[in-house]
Amino acid sequence: IAQDARVVEQGWRDYQELTLARAGLNEIFGLTLTLAMLLTLFSSIALAFLLSEKLSAPLSALAEATRAIAKGDYSRLNPVKSRDEFGVLTQSFNTMTRQIADATEVMERNQQQLENAKAYLESILSNLSSGVLTFDERYYLKTVNDSVYEILGVPAGAFHGLRLPDWTTHVATVSPFAEVVLKQFATVGNRQWEQQLDYRRHDGARTLLVRGTR
Repeated sequence: IAQDARVVEQGWRDYQELTLARAGLNEIFGLTLTLAMLLTLFSSIALAFLLSEKLSAPLSALAEATRAIAKGDYSRLNPVKSRDEFGVLTQSFNTMTRQIADATEVMERNQQQLENAKAYLESILSNLSSGVLTFDERYYLKTVNDSVYEILGVPAGAFHGLRLPDWTTHVATVSPFAEVVLKQFATVGNRQWEQQLDYRRHDGARTLLVRGTR
């Protein structure tokens, strides 16, 4: 009986030791699982940031190139690094950028040619001894050379902002000229017309030959 009691007592002590050891193991396992969970969470967050940065990098490059194009810089072409949707989008964007650059270059070249032609025409008109006037569809003066003012005997800029029908009111001395031009344009249509006109200036009478066409 004493021997059995000692065995039971020894078993009880072993059980108590195992119970204490289990509590310690539970704490260790809990701490280990917590650390593992935190490590997994931080790793997931870091991986998400890396993936999002990698996925958004092409869009960020396109956005930056778009801002450059808005400022007139058409040299920002993004390299195509993949064949997925981002690659197709980047290729399309580069094609659009080149087309805009070409169209802008053509427009600037045409604008320069237009300005050169305008300057050339103004140079010719300024050196003509004949007076030349052009009107828009509402009879506002668009182009006039200095010879017009000299021939009609009026100050330079006398017709600025005036329609041809208003010349007779604001610049009375040119009434015969204005009336002839208005009458001819109203009657001959699109045909070229020509009329001789007796015109009186402050220094005497002059004979003018007036030609017009739409």
